[in-house]
Amino acid sequence: MSFDLVIRGAKVVDGTGLPAYRADVGIRGERIARIGRIQEDEGRVIDGEGLVLAPGFIDVHTHYDVQLDWDPAASPASWHGVTTVLAGNCGFTLAPSRPEDVDWLAGMLSRVEGMSREALKQGLRFSGGGFADYWERFEGRLGVNVGSYVGHSAVRRYVMGDEASEREATPEEIEAMRELVRQGMREGAIGFSTSQVELHVGEDGREVPSNHASADEIVALCSVLAEFDHGAIEFISRTFTAGYDEADRELIRRMYEVSGRPVELGPLAPNSDTPHGWQKAIEFVEQAGGAGARLHPQFMTNRSGFYLKLSDTFVFDELLTWREVLCLEGEERLAALRDPAVRDRLREEWESPEPGAISLNWEDLVIEAVSDPALQERVGRTLGELARERGAHLMDVFLDICLEDDLDTWWTLRQNQRSADYVNHITEQGIAHPLVMSGSSDGGAHLATFVGADFTTRLLTDWVPHALSLEQAIYRLTGMPATVHGLRDRGFIREGAYADLVLFDPERLAVGDVHLLRDFPADSARFVVDAEGYVATVVNGQVCMDNGKYTGATSGHVIRGA
Repeated sequence: MSFDLVIRGAKVVDGTGLPAYRADVGIRGERIARIGRIQEDEGRVIDGEGLVLAPGFIDVHTHYDVQLDWDPAASPASWHGVTTVLAGNCGFTLAPSRPEDVDWLAGMLSRVEGMSREALKQGLRFSGGGFADYWERFEGRLGVNVGSYVGHSAVRRYVMGDEASEREATPEEIEAMRELVRQGMREGAIGFSTSQVELHVGEDGREVPSNHASADEIVALCSVLAEFDHGAIEFISRTFTAGYDEADRELIRRMYEVSGRPVELGPLAPNSDTPHGWQKAIEFVEQAGGAGARLHPQFMTNRSGFYLKLSDTFVFDELLTWREVLCLEGEERLAALRDPAVRDRLREEWESPEPGAISLNWEDLVIEAVSDPALQERVGRTLGELARERGAHLMDVFLDICLEDDLDTWWTLRQNQRSADYVNHITEQGIAHPLVMSGSSDGGAHLATFVGADFTTRLLTDWVPHALSLEQAIYRLTGMPATVHGLRDRGFIREGAYADLVLFDPERLAVGDVHLLRDFPADSARFVVDAEGYVATVVNGQVCMDNGKYTGATSGHVIRGA
């Protein structure tokens, strides 16, 4: 028997959680053909001695929908061992869409998910259509696998037009939306996604369409999944950081009851306003699980930095005046930020003790990067230092510095030890819980704010072995998300499964540097995080990443649930 690729003598961690074993793995075509001892030397042979071979990692919460148009490898996810990304989260997709709505939906993605508007204008190659129209065009040009949800906001906009961002739907409109969800599921969607987070505001300053949906509408759309033998529901609720209020809990229970499908929930997120919200969230999913529901929140391994750039941020969107001003365009926005009367209103909201106000230690904000080379000497200085130097209010100095760099100054918040310990405690509790999935990278989104694609590497380096065994950690990155989302023949190393594999050196595995790249259309910048120790990543039988470098292979598939 001949093989196209053999990985010889690696420590195989197969994604089931069972103990690792040493074996050769032979690949023929797209699938694993043999696990055991392989004598043949035909095809490419990779020496796995001293290395770990695992199923390719699955990133369950991403927004790579548009980036894949110009970046088939979905970087930096693929740099960190990811072979499959799930897109269309939070209800934000570009299909189904009418041609006249594509630009509006792209603007929503840009505003809510922190994607460069200019990059979307230059890089997006879609002019409207159904779910299949959007995703079929990627076949034959992907470096990773991708599956996508049907997004609620797109469905709502298709049926209701501009009124989708204004009001509740009529029974007739809900039925039309159900048919669109049904069509998307028939065309291979991995499920249905929606969100109702108040921070989610479109370019026009209004909350996104899904935020205007009633509980009955959401339940009606979820019920469509009961007609299919596949699919999951992804939902980010208004109160997820607080641990879900009773209205959200009842809604989530109904979503599961009418669909019978797993419900993926938001992350166990640290929040200073509701510091025990993560505990309440765990209690809720345990109670619901005891009653038979399948609910899965996510844990976050520490993201590599938090950044803020005033021209591209959602941080202020809960503050009404800030939202109004930052949704303005061009000179109108700059003029408003300079206006003393507007600044008085901005300052009042900045200093407000009310929930929803920004709870950051502003003095410790550090300038990470500038756009204007003449301002380079500012890099590394804190807002507190600059405010004392200028003798002005923190907010005024913050705005002045941003304006002096055409709003293109990047700031970062350096975490103090107390904050880091708090986040680590939440992460450890999430990691320890069998219902909580790894994920929440938000890959492809918030490109000027944070980069979470290193969650895979961080789980394996920061939390193994003291919180999880290697086998348990690999299961959380592979077998568990594949099972929850119904990704058939993926997530496990077994004969007959797709050959999505990652080979890494456990002694060298590490998160690399976070740095700024200008490699997107329109010379748009983004933060990325490097990885070390990954020897090879295989997607459907072909080596797509070779010692950290993308090979150019396009063996990835659009994963269809049907």
